[in-house]
Amino acid sequence: MVSIELKYSLRMLLKKPLFTALTVLIVAIGLGLTVYSFSLLNNLVFKPLYLNSETEIFAVEGEFDHSHLFRTRVDPYHVNQAVAQSGLFEQHGFYSRGTTFIGGGSSKHSALFTAQKMNASYISWNLASFTGIQPHFGRFLTADDFAEGAEPVVVLSYPVWQKYFNADPNVMNQQLALDALPGRIVGVMPQGFSFPDYAEIWQPLTEALVNPTKASYNSLFSYAKLKAGVSLEQAKTAFANFNKELATTIEDDYRYRIPNSGEYLQITPFKKASITQYYNVFIALLLVVFLILLLACINVSNLLLARVNERIKEIAIRVALGIPRKKLIIQMLWESVVICSLGGALALLFAAYGIELTNQMFEATFAVNHEKPFWWALTIDSTCILILIVAVAAMILTTGLIPAIKALQNDFNAVIRDGTRGALGKKAAASSKLLVTSEIALSCVVLVLATLLLSTGYFASIADYGVETEQRLTAELQLPPEKYQLRRDTEFEHQDRVARAQLFYKIKAAIENMPNFKAVAMMSQLPGTGEGTSYFEIEGRAAEVFNENPYSNNEVIARGSWQALGMRIIQGRDFDHRDGEEDLYNIIINESIARDFFPDGDAVGKRVRRVHRTGASDTWNTIVGVVSDSYHGSTMRSSSASYNSYHPNDNIGFMSLSIAIHYSGDQVEAIRTLNQAVANVDPDVGIFHVQSYDNLIRQPVKMLLSVTKIFMFCGIVAVILAASGIYAMSANSIIQRTQEIGIRRAIGIPDRKIIHMFLKQAGTQLLIGLSVGVALSVAIANYISDTIIINPESYGIALFAIPTLISLMVLLATIIPTQNVLRLEPSDALHYD
Repeated sequence: MVSIELKYSLRMLLKKPLFTALTVLIVAIGLGLTVYSFSLLNNLVFKPLYLNSETEIFAVEGEFDHSHLFRTRVDPYHVNQAVAQSGLFEQHGFYSRGTTFIGGGSSKHSALFTAQKMNASYISWNLASFTGIQPHFGRFLTADDFAEGAEPVVVLSYPVWQKYFNADPNVMNQQLALDALPGRIVGVMPQGFSFPDYAEIWQPLTEALVNPTKASYNSLFSYAKLKAGVSLEQAKTAFANFNKELATTIEDDYRYRIPNSGEYLQITPFKKASITQYYNVFIALLLVVFLILLLACINVSNLLLARVNERIKEIAIRVALGIPRKKLIIQMLWESVVICSLGGALALLFAAYGIELTNQMFEATFAVNHEKPFWWALTIDSTCILILIVAVAAMILTTGLIPAIKALQNDFNAVIRDGTRGALGKKAAASSKLLVTSEIALSCVVLVLATLLLSTGYFASIADYGVETEQRLTAELQLPPEKYQLRRDTEFEHQDRVARAQLFYKIKAAIENMPNFKAVAMMSQLPGTGEGTSYFEIEGRAAEVFNENPYSNNEVIARGSWQALGMRIIQGRDFDHRDGEEDLYNIIINESIARDFFPDGDAVGKRVRRVHRTGASDTWNTIVGVVSDSYHGSTMRSSSASYNSYHPNDNIGFMSLSIAIHYSGDQVEAIRTLNQAVANVDPDVGIFHVQSYDNLIRQPVKMLLSVTKIFMFCGIVAVILAASGIYAMSANSIIQRTQEIGIRRAIGIPDRKIIHMFLKQAGTQLLIGLSVGVALSVAIANYISDTIIINPESYGIALFAIPTLISLMVLLATIIPTQNVLRLEPSDALHYD
């Protein structure tokens, strides 16, 4: 029985290959996007991080800082207290990230004759037992490595061992320079292991840091596992209680750690914590893909229903001959089974291709900084296959069973008696209107969101950051910490800071003396990067509440840097040797601050100081100059700033600075010259993240722009589905009313009134659909606005262009089929088959 019905269904589908190919393609696109997006989110967020055990790994850290878009480290003393009091944790540890330069001229490995920058993770000694991962060979860090005065040691990741040490098994116990100081290689971790996230090497934290005896200014990230049977909610409750207690007992010096919400220590799934700033965008993507799947279901259902309507006379005859309706439903269901199964198979290929492209995109995004989390390697696993099977089954029921049941609810006696399809019933008409309205609303949401993100990404790519980027090379410079130590809280602290600053000025002079270099800028974060703002108080104009004061992004800069960036001093002076004096704090503000908060042009000479929730700084900064505007951070990020204040590095002495070089000639030659100039001053100074300025500006938003490309594809799919779906449903609805149109024309109603009637009905559906769609779009856009700034121009484009486009679709989908029916003679329309 099944084989006969299946053969019949296949024969009917092969009779109309274009229809079959179209429906299979619609199914494949909808299901392919579903599988792809689930794989993306499952790998990046949903699937817990277990490593070599069945116990999920969690992150313990502070409240995410949305004003700077970074995760907040916490005092290990407080974490240890909370863990001990709760009794809910199986194990926990600490880590921090940094940059270590390994190798140097003494290395026997050719790749390491010059120091190589590594993403270092400084970790607790228990990380090996915590993860359950054993080294590829050698050993991991042990408790002895953390003891006071222990020999410096390092564990290498598998890729570092392969790339820089030629997979030499004799690398164990070799001496290697670690930030210009000798250290010993004790192990190599297995391939694919980079815990906590993108570690290339591992070095020990000191015991005093991970097990302090009292609260301090030290802060670290923490990883943890819960005991068997303990839920995440229980741990969150325990931390909430600890936070409340701590808020009443914490010393004033550390009260800044307690955020306004009171949620100091927080526990979060480890994967989710790593993408907090992107989480809302990913959830919005999942919602958009689900809406596209609904669009695909509606379209396929309507196509199959239209196909059934074309065969309604045949079905009526078969019913009259006594063929059970159940058998007819099965036969029509088989068509959906074939279409959805073929579409599902094709969807798997589409999803696999999309995942391959996304993996390539991840590699390109993190090619410079190598900061791709190790679990960001997308695959189609068994869970994705299960999701596909469930989605195919649901689609079969939605697209096959519903049209079949609706078709068999017709009055077949009337069909056989009149030889026509019959008039469209009230329920069928209402159902058709609901489908069209739903299609309009769903397509509006997808298209508006895709347009918002595409437009925002475009404006970010052409944004003016207030600097010249052409023929500019950028890099990061880092001093070796042991060689340029800072003796804090001693009489030598200021001397050490000045020594650091002077070294950077020597490097700056060496670079500027190279023949192909025109100018050099040195800054803590260059315009187009960095972000976040802090409040400042203008002397004599303090606000009653700290966050009612003005705010600005704060950067450290070396004097003589403006020219290289294409910026200029507008008022006052640049920093000079005077600004390096001890206890002298001068700043330069940008033009926007001067204009908005010193409208009389009297900013120079005024004093400002930083203010926080816990109080104002004791240090007043004197404004000595005003510089042209630049923009820090990306224009797509909500934490970026157009208000900027600059502090001289002369008496601050940062360990690392970003540099921008205006060069002439070839970029490759410029990179070689840069390395040579720095090595001439001090070969132990690290140079890394060398790239063009344009690439530097794109770097912070590459992930967001990549997600935008996915939305763009979703938008293209939505346009095709919406156009075809709206037209098909409107046309089918009008065709089913052919008899009614024939009757109206027969009694003398003009054609223009009939067209007007259908346009009026379509207008009502359009108004309802667009109202719902625009409202949902704006709600979702607001949901993701913590991560992305959607500029007004993008809102204007999306909220005008998309409703206009959909209105045009509906207009054409109404007029064209109506005119086609009106071409029939009234007598033919009355007996339309």
